[in-house]
Amino acid sequence: MSAKVEGLSNVLQNIRNITPIEAAKMNAKLSIAGNVLESGVKEHASLTDHTLKDLADMGHPYSKRYGVDSGPHSDDIVHRQSGLLFDNIEKHENLNMIHSTVEVGVDESKVPYIGDLIAGNGRQRPRNFLGGAYKDKVDEVIAITQGR
Repeated sequence: MSAKVEGLSNVLQNIRNITPIEAAKMNAKLSIAGNVLESGVKEHASLTDHTLKDLADMGHPYSKRYGVDSGPHSDDIVHRQSGLLFDNIEKHENLNMIHSTVEVGVDESKVPYIGDLIAGNGRQRPRNFLGGAYKDKVDEVIAITQGR
């Protein structure tokens, strides 16, 4: 006695037909999640309540000589001054059927001080607004990509 499996070619064809549709759905969700993350990063880089002069008059509250989050706002939110940082927050998408990514960040060649802002330097505390935005938006990103 033997068992016979028929229709394997139909099953494989159905899988090949479904895969692009499902990949397109996931890529759409990933793109929306990227928009949410980009929005969060821009929120974290858009304070306008203090000018550079105001901050100097306050004694440079984000200086290393003061404790973490001792400024007028938490350290993961930065003020928009010239607009250079805010204007160069970029979202890059690489969406395909094999490996899809969405990245939100700032190009160091366009904003040369970004490394010192994120990691801090000899005078200034780290101000990781990218990480702060991710922390604030991660639950929403997960909900979007998991279809909740």
